[in-house]
Amino acid sequence: MSTEAPPFEVLPKQTYVPCKTGYLWGETRHKPFVVWVVDGDRVKVWDPTGGQRMGGFRWIARRNLHESGTTAHGKERRTGFRLRCGPPTSKDQELCGSCFRWVDPEEMAVSAWTLGHSTCKPCKIEIDERYRGL
Repeated sequence: MSTEAPPFEVLPKQTYVPCKTGYLWGETRHKPFVVWVVDGDRVKVWDPTGGQRMGGFRWIARRNLHESGTTAHGKERRTGFRLRCGPPTSKDQELCGSCFRWVDPEEMAVSAWTLGHSTCKPCKIEIDERYRGL
């Protein structure tokens, strides 16, 4: 019986966020994204805030994607991207553009026409509280 963990698998529609905290939204290489295509050591990702029209694609190296934000030695990663959420569990789930999780339609506070531009109820509450009175 093996005690090794199964290898980490990168799958289409998984969401990833930067391991580096405090990133700027204007920095393309430090923005959350959705995996679109896995092609060997390359991964085509979709960024809902990039490009000229509601989202943009780019390729990144597979080695930059990690299952967690910590190393095998327990240190916080400073580079790359950590898995935020697995693929949707049903075809009806939508992507919250704030927390980058797939959620059921009834959990959406704001539904948009395009993927990644909707907002789930917990994020909407947090946004309302943060900007109340401004």
